[in-house]
This record gives sequence, structure tokens and C-alpha cells, in this order.
Amino acid sequence: MSENTRSVVAELLERIGAGDIAGAVELFAHDAVWEIPGDPGIVPWVGRRTVEDIPEFFATISAHTDRELFDVERIIVDGPNAVLIGRARVVVRSTAKVIDTPFAIDIVVNPEGRISRYYMFEDSWHVAQGVTR
Repeated sequence: MSENTRSVVAELLERIGAGDIAGAVELFAHDAVWEIPGDPGIVPWVGRRTVEDIPEFFATISAHTDRELFDVERIIVDGPNAVLIGRARVVVRSTAKVIDTPFAIDIVVNPEGRISRYYMFEDSWHVAQGVTR
């Protein structure tokens, strides 16, 4: 199971990196959970989404920020579970503030080889400060 998980995560990162969001969404189970904790009333790209809403995340974050860095430093895989550890840095267009935050992404790949959980942990206070004036 670990090799399948590693393969699915690698494919997800490759598709997102290539800007193939539709292809990335194809890797998710129809009932998958996608969540980045935070208040979407403050930070428009955070919150819980259905699979159908994942493209909206990418459109929203792209409309509000300029990405400088999204670096996955390490991937830890144990059976169906993967944790990605890294750092992200974006500039918020409306405030010109830089959000530079470490992150961890908890991914679960189901027995059918589809992502059933995508949960991103980041410094949500720092992110919220970056979008407020």
C-alpha cells in the first residue's frame, strides 16, 4: 500500500506543478475531504471543500496571491497515509504582505488508489495577518 500511496502523491504534486488542476482532481475519490483550516471570511481560499470545489481553491488563491515558493521538503508514507512537510511563500496582492509559512499536508489514499483526505496544516494566524490591512 505504501508504494501506491507514494505514487499517487507524486502524481498529485506533478499535476499541480504542471498546472493540470483537472488532472489533479481526477486523483480524488468522489467523497474526499479537502480542508485547510481557517476562516474563509478572512482568507478566501481556506476552509472545507468538496471535490467539485477543489478547482475553486486554485482559482481563488491564484486571484489573490503571487506564489514565490511551494517546496515539499519531505514526504513520509505509511501504508495509505502520507504527510508532506514543506514551506510556502506567497505575496498577497491586496496588501503586498508576504506569507511565509511552514506546512504539513495529511493525505490518505483509499484502497482504490484515490485520495480520500487532504488536510493542510499551516500557520493560519500568520496567513490571516497577511490578508488583512
